[in-house]
Amino acid sequence: MTQLDVNSEIAKVINDSPVTIFIWKPENGWPVEFVSENVRQFGYSSDDFLSGKLKYEDIIHPDDIERVRREVTEYSEANVDNFTQEYRILTASGEIRCIDDRTIIRRYDDGNIQYYEGIILDISQRKLSETIIDCRNQVLEALASGETLNEILTRLVKSTKKIIPEAISFVMLLDEEKKHLVHAISPDLPDFYKKAIEGLPIGEGIGSCSTAVYTGKRVIVEDIMEHPYWEDLKDIAARAGFRASCCEPLISSNNEVFGTFGMYFREPHTPTKEEIDILKANANLAAIAINNKMVLDNALESERKLKIIFNNVNDQIYISELNGKTIAVNQAVVDTLDYSREEMLSSYPCDIVPSEDVHRVSKLMKEIETDGRAIYETEAIHKNGRKIPLEISARFIIYDGKKAILSVARNISERKRAEKKRRLEEERLEALVKLNSMTGASLDEITDFAREEAVRLTESSLGYLAFMNADETALIMHSWSEGAMKECGIKNKRFVYPIKTTGLWGEAVRQRRPIITNEYSLPSPMKKGYPEDHVRLTRHMNIPIFDGDHIVAVAGVGNKEEDYDESDLRQLTLLMQGMWNLIQRKQIEDALKQYSDELKVANEELRSVSIMKTEFIAERMGLEHTHELPECSILHDEMIRAIDDQQAKSINSVLLNSERLKRMVNSLIYMSQEQAGKLKYDFSRIQLNKLISEAVMDLILLIDEKGIELEVNVPDGLPPIRADKAKLTETLIILIDNAVKFTPEGGMINVDLSEENDHLHLRIADTGPGIQKDLIPHIFQKFYQMEDAMSRMYQGLESGLYICKDIILEHKGEIWIESKKGKGTTFHIRLPVESPEEDSSRISKK
Repeated sequence: MTQLDVNSEIAKVINDSPVTIFIWKPENGWPVEFVSENVRQFGYSSDDFLSGKLKYEDIIHPDDIERVRREVTEYSEANVDNFTQEYRILTASGEIRCIDDRTIIRRYDDGNIQYYEGIILDISQRKLSETIIDCRNQVLEALASGETLNEILTRLVKSTKKIIPEAISFVMLLDEEKKHLVHAISPDLPDFYKKAIEGLPIGEGIGSCSTAVYTGKRVIVEDIMEHPYWEDLKDIAARAGFRASCCEPLISSNNEVFGTFGMYFREPHTPTKEEIDILKANANLAAIAINNKMVLDNALESERKLKIIFNNVNDQIYISELNGKTIAVNQAVVDTLDYSREEMLSSYPCDIVPSEDVHRVSKLMKEIETDGRAIYETEAIHKNGRKIPLEISARFIIYDGKKAILSVARNISERKRAEKKRRLEEERLEALVKLNSMTGASLDEITDFAREEAVRLTESSLGYLAFMNADETALIMHSWSEGAMKECGIKNKRFVYPIKTTGLWGEAVRQRRPIITNEYSLPSPMKKGYPEDHVRLTRHMNIPIFDGDHIVAVAGVGNKEEDYDESDLRQLTLLMQGMWNLIQRKQIEDALKQYSDELKVANEELRSVSIMKTEFIAERMGLEHTHELPECSILHDEMIRAIDDQQAKSINSVLLNSERLKRMVNSLIYMSQEQAGKLKYDFSRIQLNKLISEAVMDLILLIDEKGIELEVNVPDGLPPIRADKAKLTETLIILIDNAVKFTPEGGMINVDLSEENDHLHLRIADTGPGIQKDLIPHIFQKFYQMEDAMSRMYQGLESGLYICKDIILEHKGEIWIESKKGKGTTFHIRLPVESPEEDSSRISKK
């Protein structure tokens, strides 16, 4: 076969491939000297460029042209003669395409540029897939991290805007009766339009959305002004500037319709296949979020692999005999692998392919002779031993009259790294979802899972978890990872680490923020060293775990092969905060179960005493009726009194346990409303002395029953305050009730109100046992430790004191405690009085 035949064969391969080859002059506008015939995929012919009608710059997107020029100039001046760019071009029909441009600069002997060789590949589909996958990842991560439904749907709508900027996306939901569409979610819909379509009945022919929900099928309206579905709604659509729409019903896995995901356009429009695919995908995600925000198994589709058939300049080209012997290579092979051309021309696959892949590659070469072509992946070994992952596009050819195989190899190192990163992100999401579902697991199972997943998903080799004591002065080591336990040679390990003397891993507590140390060997004033036989550290990252503003634990990982980054930090934080939320939930469930069990026992005891009393009285009445009452009736009277006493104790036990359970449930309701952002305050002009009187009257029976002396000192004429009457009354009842509960019979409670510097100062003092000093700083926390770090952490919920603090802070006030063991307790509240300016402003507004 002549060289001309070979060139013709290569030209055919080029024109049948997705890559287009250009040669440009280094002149203004980059006139084209050569372009492969497959430029027709962009709607152009070769003559469009070779005739001078078009220059290469003419097809570059106007928003990208300056950047492309600048980069080409920079590469040229820096003598970088082989480079890659990504930018947009315009097809002959005006469609925008994203391309990958690999360019080589050819120069004269004097260094001046002779021409540019460029190979461009259409990567529009890949870019769209990347954008869709990125949006999906964000939504799935939001699902796993516990965002509200409204936040997730809003995020989904915004992500659609990024993919299709000209579309106005939205979500509408069915009401509880499944008869009307409500709650339009979109930052881009005008308020008047949302108001107009709120409560729109569903039915065929009532706009696009109602029809889609009613029929359960996609509805596309290319021109709203002309379509019969919009006859009654086209005026409001015209006012909003909407001319076309497409709506997809939100359908769950069991075919239940939840609402619709839709898009409006401002011009008559027929949606493209890509737009419909995006609409369907986002409707599916929205349905998942609504249906308990369950994460789809394997929802993220891996990016479609680019199958590069041929690249004769930047990519490596091999021509080999059927037995594998290389008979020709291009310069890219020599440059990439660092072998000389002579060394390559005497090589076989076993010389440059890893041993474990030699048999597979040899088998593939035989198959190519039969099938004509093949695309596969392998690795090439650089002269220094480094492995380079390659994607091979091979085909059978006749070369110089002999059967041969033409292989075009592309370096896919970046893609492999991206795939590894994407797989890791998917695994991280799966771990968060699994952790969130471990409601039936024990505390040790939860902490072990979170710790080991933290090590695995940050690609570390060791990890640990420690809990804080109540006053944040010491870390109590809870557990080390399996890898750390295997490597560590210390026999007598410490379990308590004072924060003041603990080294680098205590900085997360001292600075109250995550700490990343990627060069652990470097000197640092934060490090205190570690004992002999300790695991050698190269890198380290740890984070504080917060409950409100209180640090409850510290988690850390170490010895990742690469540097820790923000992605690792985000994963460790999400995983450990999810673990803590689950531990809190378990503690609450245990508390509710304990209180319920205690209430059940008290009820059973009361029932038994009541039955005993009924039977005893019945027996005695029978004896009296038959005049057979024994002489020991006095003993019977004593028995009656004993049963009455026991019955009274049982009633008190039932009431006490009921009250404890009620407080816990009320606190949980408050906490849930607070987390969901549903707490609302209704402020008005209030006289605090009236609220104090109402709170006291609510508890007067309990006060009288214990014989407590109550002293209320509330002078007349005190100024009003701005307050939510119901919530502030609830606060006063909780505080006075706590005073009643801890004041012994015959004790005293003093309620005093006075005016101090534009504030009202309320004191509620009791003569109870007082509170131990180390507990006072934590008494208003939602969860705090009374004993060890993992038990009885729900006293703040049980007492309701954390609710009091929240309510007082919302009133721009202060609340604190003064107490000594054995000396009683005083709760202080300071609330700002209503200023004359506020009063005048409120009156003028009315």
